[in-house]
Amino acid sequence: MIREDNITLESLTEDLQRDKITLKEYVTRSEHSNLFTTVINKKVLSALDAHPSVYQEIFEVMNVGDGQGSTTRFPNLYGVNPEVVPELSEIPFGEIDETSVNVEPYKFGMRMGISQEMVDDNEVGLINWTVSRLGTRMGILRDQESFKALHTFNITAAALDQSIPTYMGNRNRGLYYTTGAFTNSMTATAMEWEDVLNTGINLMKNQTITIRGETYRIPVYVDTVIANSVADIPLKKILRASTIVVATGIGGVDHIAKTQLAGTNLWQGALKVVTTPYQARGTCYLAEGKRGLVFLERKPVEISQNANWAFDAQEVKATTRFMPAVVEERSMFSIRCGTA
Repeated sequence: MIREDNITLESLTEDLQRDKITLKEYVTRSEHSNLFTTVINKKVLSALDAHPSVYQEIFEVMNVGDGQGSTTRFPNLYGVNPEVVPELSEIPFGEIDETSVNVEPYKFGMRMGISQEMVDDNEVGLINWTVSRLGTRMGILRDQESFKALHTFNITAAALDQSIPTYMGNRNRGLYYTTGAFTNSMTATAMEWEDVLNTGINLMKNQTITIRGETYRIPVYVDTVIANSVADIPLKKILRASTIVVATGIGGVDHIAKTQLAGTNLWQGALKVVTTPYQARGTCYLAEGKRGLVFLERKPVEISQNANWAFDAQEVKATTRFMPAVVEERSMFSIRCGTA
């Protein structure tokens, strides 16, 4: 008897071997056909969770149900402040409509086939590998689109690195990410990294904005540096080493890799290093993690399976609805640090 509690592809393989039943015989039973779909779902979602995504380190993930409409509006709260309220006085109403950002999730999806020959030949291992790759690709998609949205918003960086497309997904279907520019930015091609970090961190702490004649401080406490993977080890050497690195620029790969030891490193552990191949090579960012960047998830990854008679196969479909976006551009400090 095939056990049905906590079944996985691995446990299914063991059951088939122990009970001397083939996968073809297994899926022909009505109750086992549904269970096989459950097994595939678990494998895809397990591979999705196991993928080392980094977007969650800087994007605030917001799960909103399908019942909340197609577009979510993020109002600007810069000018909203608590006021002193004398006894029996009216409590002031905060005006949040200076500016706002509307984020509309889009559907992403893909299909893969499990051939009838794979079922007939009892190739559970190959099916396992196939559906695992499906889950991994769905995981990669989230990193890819998140950093693409960040890069595209910074129009200066978009002009610098043409290798990163501005459209959603892997093919141009006419849907594009929002373009713009960050208020806080600098060019640091030939500057030393100490100067760059110090300048960016202090500007972010002391930035102000004027709304309706009133000036407000909107400090951002930088705790993260975001860069392309090519700078991963050099950045970690700078920010995690116990000895200080001098005469080093953050303005490019060649500068960032040069090191001279000079003593105690005051920058050790000051910033988290987040690197990804989906980040533009010519730009890096200073940010406060999960502030100003949102990953709006309308529907998590959903798996379904059905028969494809035309190709004599079982079809596995994975879909999701989400949209990454910049909703507070003053939360980021853009550094142009070389060529793409």
